[in-house]
Amino acid sequence: MAASEPGAAAARLAKGFTAKAKRAAATLKAEYEAGKRGDDTVAEPIWSTPKEQLDGLLALLRSSPSGADAAPPEAPVAAAGEADEIAAALRGVDWAGVRHATSGRTNDATKAMRAMAEQVDWGKVQPVAAQVSRALIAAVAAGQIPVGGRVGATVARAMTNQNGLGQKVVEQLDRSSSPLPEEFRRAIDTTSRISPIPPISPEAT
Repeated sequence: MAASEPGAAAARLAKGFTAKAKRAAATLKAEYEAGKRGDDTVAEPIWSTPKEQLDGLLALLRSSPSGADAAPPEAPVAAAGEADEIAAALRGVDWAGVRHATSGRTNDATKAMRAMAEQVDWGKVQPVAAQVSRALIAAVAAGQIPVGGRVGATVARAMTNQNGLGQKVVEQLDRSSSPLPEEFRRAIDTTSRISPIPPISPEAT
């Protein structure tokens, strides 16, 4: 009986984590839907730390199919406002800081990047949209884009290019009169060492 206690404790811990991640994902989804309706009455998120935010985002990524055609036919295409929101978040990132934070192979930011990248079906994300996915993964892992609240669900959809949101972000960035700095490209190049994130395709440049 005693020998089984560590295993039982681990199972309880895993079950508790899974339940908390599911609740975090549900809260993110609820806030996202409420935000689209202009409703500010959603309760405060259940997390209080960046780790809990990341757990909630990972849970959302696990349940978000990748690709522009992932949603059912009746689902609307990504709204322009969502692309604007993600593009604005990317423009506000300190990319030199992202590059520094993600330059190690074993630090927390790198582990967070790998965990997020493993939830993206890269074969279903177009090369150009994959650049946005990689940028978001790096920026979130470096703590430059917080994912608590309503924005977390939008970030998850952009990472997986759901309903073509990642592609629309690229188009929004291309139309911008203030292009992203060279440090953006350098920071994203840094992520190419992190499996399973693919390198930038020539088609995406």
